[in-house]
Amino acid sequence: MLKSIRFLTFFSLLVFSGCKTSQPARPAEYYENLSTEAPISTINIPIRIHKNELLQSINQQIGEILFEDNNLADDGMMIRAKRKGNISVEINDQEIRYRVPVDLWVKKDVMISFVEAEGAIALDFVTRYSIKNDWSLQTNTQISSYDWTRKPIVKLGFANLEITPIANAFLNQAKGDLAKSIDTEVKNVLDLRKEIETAWKELQEPVLLSDEYASWLTLNPQSIGMTPLKADGNMIQSTIVVETRPSVALGEKPKAGKAGKLPAFSYRSVDNEDFTLYLDADIPFKEAQRLSRQSMVGEQFSYGKKSVTVEDVELYGQGNKLVVNTKVKGSYNGNIYFEARPEYNSKKNKIDLEDVEFDFSTKKTLMKSASWLLKGPMKRKVQESLNFYLNYNLEDTKAMIQQEMQNYQLAPGVSMNGLLNELSVSHVYIAAEAIRVRIGLKGNLKLEVKSLGK
Repeated sequence: MLKSIRFLTFFSLLVFSGCKTSQPARPAEYYENLSTEAPISTINIPIRIHKNELLQSINQQIGEILFEDNNLADDGMMIRAKRKGNISVEINDQEIRYRVPVDLWVKKDVMISFVEAEGAIALDFVTRYSIKNDWSLQTNTQISSYDWTRKPIVKLGFANLEITPIANAFLNQAKGDLAKSIDTEVKNVLDLRKEIETAWKELQEPVLLSDEYASWLTLNPQSIGMTPLKADGNMIQSTIVVETRPSVALGEKPKAGKAGKLPAFSYRSVDNEDFTLYLDADIPFKEAQRLSRQSMVGEQFSYGKKSVTVEDVELYGQGNKLVVNTKVKGSYNGNIYFEARPEYNSKKNKIDLEDVEFDFSTKKTLMKSASWLLKGPMKRKVQESLNFYLNYNLEDTKAMIQQEMQNYQLAPGVSMNGLLNELSVSHVYIAAEAIRVRIGLKGNLKLEVKSLGK
């Protein structure tokens, strides 16, 4: 009786083990520290401010009547100074120079009567400025010189009129009110701290590059500076220099970086106006799995009377290889593991999966229980599915980025234009939770300001 029970138990184990599909061992998941931090990227953004904007704002602030003294009792003279025509401006490294044309009307007590005279004078102002550590503008405006363009002519013609007292009376007033008005307006128009602080915060925000690929660019700025302001024709020019560690992520929008305190102001020098960006673009396993599942789940593979249907796809890394785990049901139930290496194909200008193969344990298992799967099209389908997602055609990407850089409106009256000269891939490797691609971008940007908001 005991022998019969043992025989039945042994027989049952054989039957159940025969019904169970043999499973391959799951390839170990691990990641080699192949990643090196990308070099610091430099974005040089030339700024072109239309000089007319500064002039228009100063003209509006100063107004038409510059000075008016209607009191004869103090010095026996009445003066009215009226701005004539437009103010001209020149800018160099540390100062702004203006020429203000002025019409003068004078009424003078000459003891026996009153006489009136009219003349014209050109006032030269100089605003010396410096940029403080906190990016605020510090200015000091003074009159540097003046020229009579038309000496006062007595209208009622029987007395001579001394020019010096007229000039002194007017200039004493202009040194105060007029210079102070110019100082205030220059600070309002060229509010560097406000603009740079806003830009510093906006640089932390991820930028959507493509809806189709759900790709996001994060600049991760490290420092910011600028070259001295200079005038060239009708433009005021400078270059903003931003050092960044940019990255590109696919899938969900990354969290914005913490802006922190605005870095202290510093003058920078630039050799040219190009930008150079080195960035790591992450293709998350999670996003690749999602798209691979759309392509593969439900796919049926047949060989004669046998067939399997894909139920799920999983991706993870093993050193410098990508492991693709496909879960199937049908004539074979369980997991099938593939291994592949993502590489940049310079001839095709895209990223492909190379050397896609069944892993050793899977191949060994399938040879015993489902060798027909080794002969079918399943391996090719896995490669095609992932290559569709990894088909990172750089010429298309370059064209897309170039289009985005054309006449990009940052704010009303402020536009950016750029030219992307080069887009290249240095290497591809497996990182934790993602396939990482290092990309280099070279080109130039220009920021044009046609209207300044208050």
